[in-house]
Amino acid sequence: MTATNAPASADNPGTDDYRLLHAASYMAFFCVGVYAATFGPVLPFIADDLGVSLDTAGLLLTVFFVGSISASGLIALVLHGADTRLLTAAGLLCILGGVTMIALATTWPLALAGGALLGLGDGLVVAALHILIAVTSRDVPAAINRLNLYFGFGAFAGPVWAGAILATAEDREIVYAGVGAVALVALAMLFLAAAPARTTIASPDEGFRLPGHATAWIMGVVLFLYVGAEFGLGSWFSTYVRETADAGVFTGALLTSGYWAALAGGRMVSGAYFARGRDPSLLLALSIAGAGAASIVLALTGGYIVASAAAAFAVGLCLGPIWPATVAIASEGAIASATAATVTMGNAGGIAIPWMQGKVLVGAGPDEGVLVTAVLCAVMLTVVLMFRASRARSA
Repeated sequence: MTATNAPASADNPGTDDYRLLHAASYMAFFCVGVYAATFGPVLPFIADDLGVSLDTAGLLLTVFFVGSISASGLIALVLHGADTRLLTAAGLLCILGGVTMIALATTWPLALAGGALLGLGDGLVVAALHILIAVTSRDVPAAINRLNLYFGFGAFAGPVWAGAILATAEDREIVYAGVGAVALVALAMLFLAAAPARTTIASPDEGFRLPGHATAWIMGVVLFLYVGAEFGLGSWFSTYVRETADAGVFTGALLTSGYWAALAGGRMVSGAYFARGRDPSLLLALSIAGAGAASIVLALTGGYIVASAAAAFAVGLCLGPIWPATVAIASEGAIASATAATVTMGNAGGIAIPWMQGKVLVGAGPDEGVLVTAVLCAVMLTVVLMFRASRARSA
């Protein structure tokens, strides 16, 4: 992989040579943020249209994560030497197919198949673009951070777009037509861009392996819970404010956008924190504690839309640093394959936890549904505090 701030070469040309390619990558990641964040506003409409319960509609999240993890795992394990530009294009085609199936589905199984196909596209695009950006950029950390910021922009725009359409036309087909249009633009830009001199995935020096040390496993557990908490609240917050504060479709979607924007802001805060060489485990503990406290406040302020909006913003802001802090700790002294396994363990949290949170919200009530986030934070905080205590004893 190209070294950070390495000089331009045949394999690592200047960033200016690939401006359109990078723009296409940013557009693709913007699209990822858009469809990920539209689930929340759209799920109740899918449930009504297809005659399933709201918690059953949450299974779309499960099949989406199964597809995403399968695709990213395929890249990690099998597709060494594959062209990342073509993998990205294949992922965007899967995204187009997935959103089309969800938009036009007249039966629940067809919608589930669309969710799985969308997940496959997600895994291909996310994994391939992280590699593609790395091998075509001089300053790799800055380029990767910029790529993920575009996810945040998309996650902010997605609920606003979905809420505006659903509040006026109540038509999920138009919502997903917009998502498909963004994916199509990204695909066109990708093929118009100059082909990099090097786009293939280098074969790893060592094969994929499970983490070989306790830290990687512990951080994998934290990531597992975190992904469930982040995506779960983001997917169900719109329903929560609609049921507790009698908010309209657009208002609920707009507040969901605020949550995702706050989460992106938290990632930016963590970047500034790490730039000063500070302890990631301290940031991790403080962030989890803050997110847990804010989620309790959110559950207690049901019915008060301004207070709920502020609490959700606080939850998102505190959740933002958890992913980068956890990955930073897991990467200490670990080979790349072990860190990748830790991240895969974390992403598996999206398979069941968001769906289970939806079942609690529907079965026990919206306040209890939000308290699932607080419980997840409490478990995460316990794990992290025990980890910090263990490190202090061994120091």
